[in-house]
Amino acid sequence: MTVPHWGPYVGDVDIDGDDTMNAVGNQVNGDLVQKQIRFVRGKPSWYLGAEEITDRLASYVPALNHDVIEKTLEANHAIILFGPAGCGRQTTAIAAIGHLRPGIRIRWFSLDQEDAEEIDVKGPCGYLVRAADGGLERLGRCVDAVRATGGYLVVIGHDEADQLKITPPLQCVRVEPSHPVQVYRRRVARRGLTHWSDWEKAAALLEDALPSEARRLADLVEFADRRGGDIAEQREEVASEYRGWTDELRGWFAEHREPHQRALLVAAATLAPAAEETDVYSAASSLARRLKVTMNGGGLVWCPVTSVRALLRADPAEGRIVFRRHGYAASALRHALADYPLARSDVVTWLASLPTDTSVSHRSPERLAETFADLAAGHGLAGHITEASEQWGEEKHADLAFIALSRTCLHPLVGGRVRRALYDWSRTQSLPQTLKLTIARVCEPLGQVYPSIALTRLKHLATYGNPQVRREVVAAAVSLADSGSAHEVLKAALGWCAESNTERLSMAARRRRIRAGAMLFLELASRTSPSGMPTLLYGDGAIDPLDCVPAWRAILHTTDDGRGTALVETVRQWLDAALLAPRLRGRIAAAFVDAARLAGASFGGATVFGPVGAGTLAAEVMIELVRRWAATDPGNPVRRRIKEDIVIPLTTPWWLRLLKMMYVWLRTLVVNLRDQR
Repeated sequence: MTVPHWGPYVGDVDIDGDDTMNAVGNQVNGDLVQKQIRFVRGKPSWYLGAEEITDRLASYVPALNHDVIEKTLEANHAIILFGPAGCGRQTTAIAAIGHLRPGIRIRWFSLDQEDAEEIDVKGPCGYLVRAADGGLERLGRCVDAVRATGGYLVVIGHDEADQLKITPPLQCVRVEPSHPVQVYRRRVARRGLTHWSDWEKAAALLEDALPSEARRLADLVEFADRRGGDIAEQREEVASEYRGWTDELRGWFAEHREPHQRALLVAAATLAPAAEETDVYSAASSLARRLKVTMNGGGLVWCPVTSVRALLRADPAEGRIVFRRHGYAASALRHALADYPLARSDVVTWLASLPTDTSVSHRSPERLAETFADLAAGHGLAGHITEASEQWGEEKHADLAFIALSRTCLHPLVGGRVRRALYDWSRTQSLPQTLKLTIARVCEPLGQVYPSIALTRLKHLATYGNPQVRREVVAAAVSLADSGSAHEVLKAALGWCAESNTERLSMAARRRRIRAGAMLFLELASRTSPSGMPTLLYGDGAIDPLDCVPAWRAILHTTDDGRGTALVETVRQWLDAALLAPRLRGRIAAAFVDAARLAGASFGGATVFGPVGAGTLAAEVMIELVRRWAATDPGNPVRRRIKEDIVIPLTTPWWLRLLKMMYVWLRTLVVNLRDQR
């Protein structure tokens, strides 16, 4: 490693993380990360962005007992809304909170320990909590904290039994759903589809339905309208798709009872919307083997290729099997898993193997991983998801593992268990390198909803990972800061830089965490506003420079990691801020002085940052940085004063420091006498 001649002390060399001395695993494609973040933000039941909240409020048809719910929430600032899934609990909660406090930020909230400690104390916020996620024993403390901020908390429960898990109990109200036809008409009208508002069949389709089904029908109408075509054909297809093609699929499965015929449909539906015939046969054959289907006659038992399109009711296409009817293939998969529960586990396991099956000429293994993750999550098979992801990580299929984990870590049914697996893996030092790197990127979509939970996993990855993992951790944390979680990320960076905390870590592990915190803080500290001021010191969210002492200390006292140029530029920016903002001048100088003095926690005679003597070298680094900055305008008295406020306290030995202090005192005396004349 090469560092500047003034570079900070390089501590003892330790081999940290796995694969440090070997070729490291592959990394997740950056475009795929952004695609998954867009996917998360497009899931209303997961992510509550400003656009989603606005749309829900504009399309809201009040629940029949909305006034009771709103008054109860206004009085208590917390309530349990229960009822069957789809009755409008979430939308009713959003509408009630939004009406009581227009413009309030509303977010999903986890009662996991790390998120429960992060209730925003700077201002009111609306929180939605799923009772099914667990952790209700901590809810009472959270409710008190939310009330203290003037915010609101709504627990989304399934039945009144959820109330029994809460101490003290909250008032429990069953949502009386609004009429589904009214919900449908409100939504299509908002989308400008007035010619669908009077569709007579909509009322028949929505008979005895819940509001969520009305929203789904409106979404199908919007999609069909965008596709265009004859309006009568559009309406017929929308009706069939809304029913999940139930009549057609039940008739097909009743007519085709041979397991290998059904395997052909499942395989073709998995590879939809279009697939090569040979690929369909190969996939169906592997599924048949997985299901232990015995066929006398081997390959000759299968439907001939000339008839396979007719068998599967697919449109003619040369050499390919194509499903033109929208939603038919997806419905076929859902039908097979729902109606044949004894085959469910085997089918999902087969789906997990398909993206890496060499007998199928994949054009998009990533899309197959999405299909696997969605179906496994929909049936609560969290174990299948984590097992497949771990295997893909061991085999260096980073993109596949990322898709499965990021697509399910926020799922209402399996998200809690997937997040727990991410936590356990992040604390496992022997975890395969590819999986460590993948988990770091999974924290980006996870952090869109639960930033503190994501940062906890990133913290442990940095603690037990090697330098490449730390770089990936920092990249993921910076992405979270850019996505609106800058406050949480800065707090995490300062916490990682702390010399000690309640966790019992080895000295090597603590050093790794501190290095990651130093790298992350330097990324944040180097950012400037249009005025040139560091963003950390500018605006409503400005931080006290003295609060940054642990981070600056970590930067100065730990291994350079190639940060020399970034350190020089960032220190210059902060010194310029001291020059421009007199109110910050003394605090920035004091922060740099305190940081350059070694005050590390002791571990067996050594310190976290290095052995005795490292503090002297760190002071030399800071002195050199300040002198370089001051030399750009040596005649500026304010610049000179800032330099002396930092350099003199760090000067050694003591007698040289005393001489400089005397020189400054005499110079000041002479200047004052001259001014008096």
